[in-house]
Amino acid sequence: MITFLKSPRWKTPVVSFIEENCIIFDNEEENKLEFTSVHKEFIKIVDDLLCELMAETDITREQFFAAMEKSDDNPVHYRITQQILSVDDFVSFKRMMIKKNVQINEAAMNELMRNEEAAAA
Repeated sequence: MITFLKSPRWKTPVVSFIEENCIIFDNEEENKLEFTSVHKEFIKIVDDLLCELMAETDITREQFFAAMEKSDDNPVHYRITQQILSVDDFVSFKRMMIKKNVQINEAAMNELMRNEEAAAA
């Protein structure tokens, strides 16, 4: 499970989705209707990936959730379980998307400033 969550099969679609969709998220209090649609798409992507993992490892949903319930004993497993469970939490999702949007904007601004400094030199 941990190996899967660190693999490109998990990270690539999840990170790509976040980066492609975070642009619509801003720090305004109001939640736009499109936020909900994007959140539902994200839940589906994560659910599909987890279903693939369960199918490949012959684990049922019941077994998967039972294992998640026992994760409190191991800090790494607990953290992973919390990440998976937080996918359904819209507030956490929105906060993550806003944070990624800010990071991308800051990186773009830094690149523009570097390009301007290089052109001026």
